[in-house]
Amino acid sequence: MQPSIEVAGVSKVYRLYGNPWGPLFEKMPWSKKPWHREVAALTDINFTVEPSQCVGLIGSNGAGKSTLLKILSGTTFPTSGRLAVRGRVASLLELGAGFHQSFSGRENILMNAAMMGFSRKQAQRKVDEIIEFSELGDFINAPIRTYSSGMAARLGFSVAIAVDPDVLIIDEILAVGDMNFRRKCVDKIWNFKRAGKTLFFCSHSLYDVRQLCDQAIWMKDGKMKMMGDSILVTNEYSTYENNVAETNEKAAFASLPAAPKYDENDHPRILGAVLLDSKTGKKRNKFQPGEAASLRVHVRNSKNPVPLALAVGAIRGDSTMVWAQSTQLDGITFDFQEGYVTLHLDKLRLLSGEFTLPIWLLDANGIHRFHERPAEENLIVQNRTKDLGLYLEEHHWDVEPSRAPAVKASPAS
Repeated sequence: MQPSIEVAGVSKVYRLYGNPWGPLFEKMPWSKKPWHREVAALTDINFTVEPSQCVGLIGSNGAGKSTLLKILSGTTFPTSGRLAVRGRVASLLELGAGFHQSFSGRENILMNAAMMGFSRKQAQRKVDEIIEFSELGDFINAPIRTYSSGMAARLGFSVAIAVDPDVLIIDEILAVGDMNFRRKCVDKIWNFKRAGKTLFFCSHSLYDVRQLCDQAIWMKDGKMKMMGDSILVTNEYSTYENNVAETNEKAAFASLPAAPKYDENDHPRILGAVLLDSKTGKKRNKFQPGEAASLRVHVRNSKNPVPLALAVGAIRGDSTMVWAQSTQLDGITFDFQEGYVTLHLDKLRLLSGEFTLPIWLLDANGIHRFHERPAEENLIVQNRTKDLGLYLEEHHWDVEPSRAPAVKASPAS
């Protein structure tokens, strides 16, 4: 069976002109210089989507997602490469695009049905179905210009899904209307998926991509950065975005004065800290929930050794302290001249994310901080399941149907 969507070497280049007369001047026979500069929106995109497969599209703003969706839906064309989208296609890109503001909702439905190739009888049958789904009631006979943005979006979604497509292309439209209508939209999309339709879904919501899609494509700077299992790809993308946010934050504070340096001959110091695989003892910073990890900290005491304690924390990208452990709170202190203190995390319960591991070298009472520094690498936890939240709480379920008393039949009179 042929793929539902096949994209091979597709690129899209836009021409940007400095003034509105640029395209005309460029065509003049005496013109010897280009009046435009080229901007590559897409570069050498290659992938296939099999029938009944759901593929997500993720990436930051300006990555080329919308351009790719427009090419797949046929509203724009590639500069080079080839593509094939097989079967009837319905695209939910800009809801309400193409509506005539002076026509009523009913008239716009009929006009859109004609544009999609329906006969008049087919269009009349579709009208009632669309009106019922949109829940617009008597407003269906009012001009579109009197609709709120939410009402227009409702009608746009209802018209778009009225087609029974083989391929459904969706661009961030799961926030249409109120809560009940959004649920109807999601249920409708799930029905398409259960019916074996091919879905191509673009969204900034990694949760939606995880739940709806089997595969995912990560777009970056107009290129396909990664394609694979939706959970794996969204984890990698989330890690990348966290790194970008952390880099920007560091740059913002780069101009601040440096913290005073301690004389290593006079003060206890942390010389280094590495994350290890608890089983192999090798350096490693990427784990899955449930795996064992260790943080090995190299510590040097002062010339005259004093009792010390060590504390380790885990901080999320938004500066939330996720957890913190301390030898002092666990009744452990040490006073060697130089050595190692290892924190063993026997079973990681964090679900997904990247976490900075700050380390504090304290006095035996856990009050005075001699030295503070982070581990050499951040702890990255990549969840391969669909569990949600910050960490996985140990749990179990009980499901018990209620036992209603049997209704006794009244005696016959």
